[in-house]
Amino acid sequence: MQRESIALYAFQKFGDTALQAAFCFLGSRPDAEDIAQEVFFALHREPREFENDEHLKAFILRAVINRCKNLRKSIRYRMHISLDDAREADLADEQDGSSEIIDMIRALPAPYSTVVFLHDCEGYTIREIAEMLGKKENTVSTQLRRGHERLRMEIVNAGITNYSL
Repeated sequence: MQRESIALYAFQKFGDTALQAAFCFLGSRPDAEDIAQEVFFALHREPREFENDEHLKAFILRAVINRCKNLRKSIRYRMHISLDDAREADLADEQDGSSEIIDMIRALPAPYSTVVFLHDCEGYTIREIAEMLGKKENTVSTQLRRGHERLRMEIVNAGITNYSL
């Protein structure tokens, strides 16, 4: 694949994944869209080569997570509307028909939602998630277990019977 077209290929292949990861981390659809757009535009400006699609996907997710962390630290983000208000507005506006489970994962507190999303939705191992987030495997494992516990309670409360963790 030509280096010039890597951003377009990455966007077509992993655009939704990048958007979902950013939304899980931030809870705001407009901010998530901005982050995803920045990541693909940066890849367009400075194309690079990747070993395979998994390497490309990991790079994109790592870039999304880093930009989300930076945004959360920024003054602009802190002065923005409350996270709960943003989540309610964004979930009401969504038109892509996301399942109740994805919505429940998004509603988890940030450290849990990110880890559960990467593990359950994207299929990454605890070791891979730890590397992506720059955390210890034990920390990721604990966050995943606690996230699953919270998610299990939400699933039971919602009366969903056809999903297992």
